[in-house]
Amino acid sequence: MFLNFFAWGVYLVPMGKYLAKAFPGDPSIIGLAYGVGPLAAMISPLIAGWVADRALAPRKLLAVLSLAGALLIAAVPYVHSTGQFQALLLGHSLCFFAALPLLNSVVMASLHDPAKSFGAIRLWGTIGWIASGLLIGSLLSRFDPDIATGPWTFRLAGMALLVVAAIAPLLADPVDARDAKPAAGSGTLALLGDAKFLVFLVCSCLFCIPLALYYAYANLFLSTSGLADSESWMTLGQVSEVVFLALLPVMLARFSAKTVLLVGMACWSLRYALFGYADGMTAMLLGGVALHGLCYDFFFVTGQLYADKLAPAGMRNTAQAVVSWATLGLGMWIGNMVAPLLHARYITEVDGKVAFDPMFWLIPAAFAAVLLAIFSVVFRDNSRLTSESN
Repeated sequence: MFLNFFAWGVYLVPMGKYLAKAFPGDPSIIGLAYGVGPLAAMISPLIAGWVADRALAPRKLLAVLSLAGALLIAAVPYVHSTGQFQALLLGHSLCFFAALPLLNSVVMASLHDPAKSFGAIRLWGTIGWIASGLLIGSLLSRFDPDIATGPWTFRLAGMALLVVAAIAPLLADPVDARDAKPAAGSGTLALLGDAKFLVFLVCSCLFCIPLALYYAYANLFLSTSGLADSESWMTLGQVSEVVFLALLPVMLARFSAKTVLLVGMACWSLRYALFGYADGMTAMLLGGVALHGLCYDFFFVTGQLYADKLAPAGMRNTAQAVVSWATLGLGMWIGNMVAPLLHARYITEVDGKVAFDPMFWLIPAAFAAVLLAIFSVVFRDNSRLTSESN
């Protein structure tokens, strides 16, 4: 978990700076590059989940995908055209976003009570992301000030995934009653035939539409709102994620999955409202960033745990793949398609200074609030993910 998220963060965060230097004549390359991830997340997870449930052990498939992804991302600095860069990045992303849900399912299958223990394991992914930023931004930059715009971010990602490929075959392949054999007539359609899962999936997909705005515009918004060193302040979100991942098992032991999901959804709406009404107030800006732990952990991580519990026999890998497809894939992709429309209307640039109209954030805040109300009424599952209350 640590190595996967380290590999993701070490190149993804500084990639925009790298592209601006490597391909200065192509203004569209940055947007296209950051759109590759959601596109890959719509293609590969479903295939990988199907294969893992029927043909190849998840740990072995995880090793193969990590090896291929490592080689592809490490090769990126050696290409000299935007087409070649996009091809390698797409190939890597197809492998990475197929492996990510497999990693979740392997971890959950190895735990006696995933609802109580998964957060502690997933916590290491957040630590890996933080470590990648500190390594590039604080440590290695002392020796090479241009490391963020050089090839080593991609090489480090490749090295981390090579270690994952070496470790993955050593992981256990536990089998429980649900994984003994696929249920009769099982498949993605059978999984979607569960009304509770379908409602959860549709709402999760729709909710990821406004989520895409944070990942694409939060850093720019904070810096243009007068918050100096915005990159460093944004790590407050990862610190928050560590704290709330530790609290997540307590919440899941005392409240239903629906309640925890609603809290996460409400915090996304609140975060955007804080940004919309901040008007340069540092406390409100940092408050919006600090909500990241509640937003991400209570929505994404709880959703992964819910899908794992609801999955029928032999379909745990497929369930994780479907959730990844709907959220990191389709929902985020739609959000990235909507973002330019809001950008054109509510972000202005005068004399080289970028300004955000409050409506840029208040519209997604309202959209998230409406989805929150719909989900609270339509989603009828009040079960807990764990029966233990201590």
